[in-house]
Amino acid sequence: MKIVIVGNSVAAINAIEAIREKDKISSVAVVSDENYRAYSHPLLPNLVIGEVSRSEDRFYYRRSDFYQKNKVNAILGKRVVKINPKSKTIELDNTEKVEYDKLLLACGGKPAKPPIDGLELEGVHTLTNIKGADKLRKDLKNINHCVVVGAGLIGSKVAEKLAKKKVKVTLVELARRVLFPVLDDKGADFIHKELKRLGVNLILNDSVKALDGSNRVEQVVLNSGKRIKADGVVVAVGVSPNIDLAKDAGLKVDKGVVVNDYMQTSDESIYAAGDVAQAYDVVYGSKRPIPILPLAARQGRTSALNMLGMDVKYKGGFPMNSITIGKTSFISMGIVDSDELEILSFERDGEYRKFLIDEDNRLKGMILVNNVEKAGMFNWMIQNKFDVSWIKDAFLNSDFGWKYFNKAFRVLRLDRKIK
Repeated sequence: MKIVIVGNSVAAINAIEAIREKDKISSVAVVSDENYRAYSHPLLPNLVIGEVSRSEDRFYYRRSDFYQKNKVNAILGKRVVKINPKSKTIELDNTEKVEYDKLLLACGGKPAKPPIDGLELEGVHTLTNIKGADKLRKDLKNINHCVVVGAGLIGSKVAEKLAKKKVKVTLVELARRVLFPVLDDKGADFIHKELKRLGVNLILNDSVKALDGSNRVEQVVLNSGKRIKADGVVVAVGVSPNIDLAKDAGLKVDKGVVVNDYMQTSDESIYAAGDVAQAYDVVYGSKRPIPILPLAARQGRTSALNMLGMDVKYKGGFPMNSITIGKTSFISMGIVDSDELEILSFERDGEYRKFLIDEDNRLKGMILVNNVEKAGMFNWMIQNKFDVSWIKDAFLNSDFGWKYFNKAFRVLRLDRKIK
């Protein structure tokens, strides 16, 4: 069998490993428009300021001999321009055609392009791949004041890292708080204070309208009318699933490439995994793209096993986000803000916890700030739709942990479920 993977991502490498665990014979090819082995996108801000280099193994998900050991034909530096489902081929930008029996789309997302005039000016950067990181790193010598547009995970981290390099940084966010989808107001306030402590100027409830300058950006114009002198801009307003190939091939797409419980697309020979896929969210009970690494890994593995005919169901996932800004760390999962769910929360001694529970006593989401050690336990509860009615009142105890379960689980005869 000929298996082709489009994209060299976390989903791709986990798919390769799953294939080789079960099948040593089928040919496997991975195609990527980048010339590098699979690397850590969350470390791109660290790469920009030199905290990590491309010569370090920790920047990559697998060692340099990964493709060779797994007998993978790595077609790197080539872009897929078309999928032909009828002939079961893909076309590359050098006119070469590659045949497949099973195809996995693991091509991730592409940077969102906001409606801002002047994005073509010098000094304007994005940070979604190594090329963008290299460009920004080389340009740092020309940047004294950088405006970061968008305070999501990447934008907030870039702002922190540039401030660490003594660059004057202004972070502009349309929402009323940073990290809007993944934190509530109280949780985000911890990050606000930390960014300000690091010297970042934070502008909320505003957005960038235009960038002015002759050749290089010189000024940033906000929708509020405020003007900021700047010689560098990083646009980090998020990414969207890279669905163009799938759409052109006639596959069913929505916000992402729509897949069934087996990560199979509307074409039975084509699968999708990772940021490009629209798969089941167990918290919301619907299908939607969830661009996080652990789910991409699981989807990649599930796709691979199903391409081999093993009928393995993807049980679904939910949003999980984690980041450290300066001295503040947080982990959030599932729903983080709601007027309909029961909420348990406390804030003291620089620590914040919040838990959201539905009417059936299922944990639907949580936030941990500066005490994140028990995150895995709450992840298990959400994933398994665990009934927390008998233990939720203890969630706010500072020593809450698995030890609370021992006696109760013996009584309820459920010990085997957490082994």
